[in-house]
Amino acid sequence: MKVIPVITSIILLATTAQISANTCEKNFLAEGDPRNGAEFSTSTTIGDLSSTSALGQLRSIALADGFNVLGEESTASQGTLTIEQKNGRHPFLIYLTAVNKGTAADVSIRTKLNRRTVAKPEDIRAGMCGMVARIKTGADGEAIAAAARAAIVPEPVVKIQPRWLAKDIYRLSKRKTAEMITAHYKGKRYLLDGTVGVPLENEDTIELWYKVTIDRNSLLETLDTKESYLWPPIVCQMASEHRARAAKLQEGEFAKLTGTVSHYWQGSPSKLVLKDCRFE
Repeated sequence: MKVIPVITSIILLATTAQISANTCEKNFLAEGDPRNGAEFSTSTTIGDLSSTSALGQLRSIALADGFNVLGEESTASQGTLTIEQKNGRHPFLIYLTAVNKGTAADVSIRTKLNRRTVAKPEDIRAGMCGMVARIKTGADGEAIAAAARAAIVPEPVVKIQPRWLAKDIYRLSKRKTAEMITAHYKGKRYLLDGTVGVPLENEDTIELWYKVTIDRNSLLETLDTKESYLWPPIVCQMASEHRARAAKLQEGEFAKLTGTVSHYWQGSPSKLVLKDCRFE
């Protein structure tokens, strides 16, 4: 008699996994012109699963499959994990999202290939749904997710002059999109020390813009820095308790700040934005 519930449980789990895999394949979409970058996506709902469990497991699956795991943004009810497909000289980003729906989780995957990159939709579908099919439900899934999160190494604080960080970003911008640069830098923590412009009030924060251009009469001017006028400013959005102090700074004064990269904006002007910046 004790064997029956176990067998029933196994059958139910197998049925749930099969339903999820079938729904994933049914919901798969291939859109766009490859000359502009083809887009692929799919989604499914998995019972007895939380968003944190789903994302933790997908992190483990992605690492096992050789993807670069770039970062995760999560709350208690939902989140998105960004991974990178190592595709020779033209890698592309894949976004894995999970949202709580009662005792279930909606799991979705989307990607956009680089321009002129051709891939068979059936191969992309098999890859996406193959990842979904490996997600475990219940306690087994929670254990896998917990182990994956325990293995995460916290980002170290990197000490660097703003101008050299700007130089690195500028070089990357010549061959990578803003989305790709953001994915690689988001969440990285820096200790920056340099001169700033006039503090700017922006929405609900004070922004300090580090000066990165190297004057032609400077001892730092070399053949390698002649394009410094094109380097993107490094912008620090101040933490609430440090805004009053930031607002008192004058143009050309020094500021030593720690902050976490929020995003790279490729506009006019381009800029790398750090959030929650604090004086050291």
